[in-house]
Amino acid sequence: MAQPFTTFLLSFPILFVLTFTSSAFPHPLSSSFASTQINLWSANVLNKMPEAISKKLSPLTKHDSEYYAETISNDNFKADSKFCSLAKLACSTVLDDIKVVKEAYATTKTYNHNKMTIPLEKVDPFSFFRLSILKEGNTIHLSNLKESLPYRAFLPPQIASKITLTPKGIAKVFPESCKEAIGTTLSYCNADAIKGELKVCSKSLEEMINFSKSALGKNRLLALTSKSTKGSGDELKIGKIKQFDVEKIVACHEMYLPFATYFCHSLPSSPIYSVDFVETKSGAPVNTVLAICHMDTSSWPADHVAFQILKSVPGQGEACHWLNEIDLAWIAGGPNM
Repeated sequence: MAQPFTTFLLSFPILFVLTFTSSAFPHPLSSSFASTQINLWSANVLNKMPEAISKKLSPLTKHDSEYYAETISNDNFKADSKFCSLAKLACSTVLDDIKVVKEAYATTKTYNHNKMTIPLEKVDPFSFFRLSILKEGNTIHLSNLKESLPYRAFLPPQIASKITLTPKGIAKVFPESCKEAIGTTLSYCNADAIKGELKVCSKSLEEMINFSKSALGKNRLLALTSKSTKGSGDELKIGKIKQFDVEKIVACHEMYLPFATYFCHSLPSSPIYSVDFVETKSGAPVNTVLAICHMDTSSWPADHVAFQILKSVPGQGEACHWLNEIDLAWIAGGPNM
């Protein structure tokens, strides 16, 4: 079996990989698995890859990807420091990372499938809201759009596909990972779908794109993200509001595993909006943020954090939320965008 090799390319951030020409490196971009992911994006997505995704492209070379895809098939494979460094994974979890993961899940836009008890004082009170506040000229408190999950890159699909999303499956490959943080993620991933929901925990960029195409029934996609985190936590005035003319959306929220993973789901009756925010006094532009409104909450678990914030119960009105800096939504590409 061939042995893995490192390249000068690995010492540079991913954004440099996207910017520089192949002549800048002894081993050109074409030898990096990131080039395969870029080509996949171009073939399936009509708009530019957002930074939240581009910075997670795999730094592995194609040679290393093939080597580790074969190696991980062995029952005794464990992610060592060399593999974790090459692939830019978070194979071991420090205490600070555990704290960050808990805070991220405190206001997750997925569902409390794991029955995780969240003290209300730990929850951003502006993270869920009613559709009625989305009116031009309204002044509202924008919730915190910043997220700080530990950095992890995507795994190539030929590696990710061999990792089972169970506590035993993760511990087998990543024995030093935090069981508590991983367990919370797996409870979301392995929970039954609620009524009308299509869901998956995408272990790779390829799986996320393929799921979105299948859920939307389209071969060409548009990826939507909030513009930035500007205005987080501030009082701002709502400017122009645009509702996307689509029947279905797929929302993807980053979850914590040793490698980049997204919980993606599609729910019926979930319109998506693009909302401009401006300064309350000067009217100067601040940000453009995406909002999703789930109009039917009747199948949501009663202890979902949204009901704590909205002081309601399942089925009692809609629940809207903003997409933060690491979330993205997928819609069908084409003239009806």
